[in-house]
Amino acid sequence: MKPIRALIFDMDGTLLHTMPDLAAAANEALTRMGFPTRTQDEMLAYMGYGGRWLIEQIVPDGATDEERQQTFELWRELYIGSDYALTEPYKDIVSTLQQLRQSGIRLGVLSNKFDAGVRALAQRHFPGLFDAVQGDAPPLPRKPDPTTLLQMLEALGVRPEETAYVGDAQVDVQVARNADVRMVGVSWGYDQAAPLPIGELDAYIHEPGELLALVQGA
Repeated sequence: MKPIRALIFDMDGTLLHTMPDLAAAANEALTRMGFPTRTQDEMLAYMGYGGRWLIEQIVPDGATDEERQQTFELWRELYIGSDYALTEPYKDIVSTLQQLRQSGIRLGVLSNKFDAGVRALAQRHFPGLFDAVQGDAPPLPRKPDPTTLLQMLEALGVRPEETAYVGDAQVDVQVARNADVRMVGVSWGYDQAAPLPIGELDAYIHEPGELLALVQGA
């Protein structure tokens, strides 16, 4: 196998613990719409496919399309307005990224979170650490479609066989397979409701520092 020259990361549940902010905004939006609130565990079942998908799944079954759209727009406003105050990087993520970058590994973020949020959070928590950052920005296709990931690799000057995608959800496994890159699963993310298929991964890690050994060929 060729050495790894690039690592592309999912954001929510992989780089950042974002659920407290996401859930608080979602429940506030539901309350304002007169809908029942949901627990964080319930919301975990719908992580990985973006905010619109999350909201569409947690509103009551009888909600109209207009109500679903209103709830999403309200959630987005509340979430952005929260200034992501409760969101934090996972332990040792920042120092690991710094070491990876110092070793010459190209680093990127590809998330189904809306693009403005991805860029704001990347700049806040990881300034200068990523060579490429991309969130959901129509008409670009979202994960698990591999198009945007492959475009990112081309811009970074690396080939799929030199790349690993790092994520916590089944959609991450799907995009990695669709792009023919290696898949590294993380144990600290949001896969409780839909566990990662560990036997199908190229690697499964329990702390960020293991990525250093991975790129060194251990």
